[in-house]
Amino acid sequence: MPVTNKWLLLLDLDGTLWDNEDISLLKPPFKKVSEDTIIDSNGVEVRLNHDILRLARWAKENGGITSTLSWNIPDNAIAALQAFQIINMFDYVTIENTHRKDKMIIKLLKRIKIEKNVEFKPCKIVYIDDRDIHIRDIYSNVGPVNFLQAWVDFDNFEEAVQLIITALEKCI
Repeated sequence: MPVTNKWLLLLDLDGTLWDNEDISLLKPPFKKVSEDTIIDSNGVEVRLNHDILRLARWAKENGGITSTLSWNIPDNAIAALQAFQIINMFDYVTIENTHRKDKMIIKLLKRIKIEKNVEFKPCKIVYIDDRDIHIRDIYSNVGPVNFLQAWVDFDNFEEAVQLIITALEKCI
């Protein structure tokens, strides 16, 4: 029988986990120049958002399974995660060069069910993105997940945590 007390955190990358709006346009290899900054081979800087990174850590410590959910060239985004040395913050790395995040979620849910024997009701899924352009397809094809728009619904780690706790408590 699947475990039911788990929940899933899906994190967008561009504009959410880091400040760059399209990591696919940058040119690897990336080089770490400080704890929170990498540069591509052309010297373009990318900075981590520490509140979102803290949120991924918090999720893992509080029953969450974590995954990226990113529309990018996978090699570029994975190279950036590796350069930041944070790829291990994610149980799953879901990155495809497609705008269909709903389909990415469906594939991820099937994979989690096979690998961890865990199924999620939509109310046990928290999706954080700086844009809401994917949410209509996600609601139609996955269900009413808990969507939080970064920098609109919350401004910092503490606000995001409170919104997540409140949403998950409502899920029966």
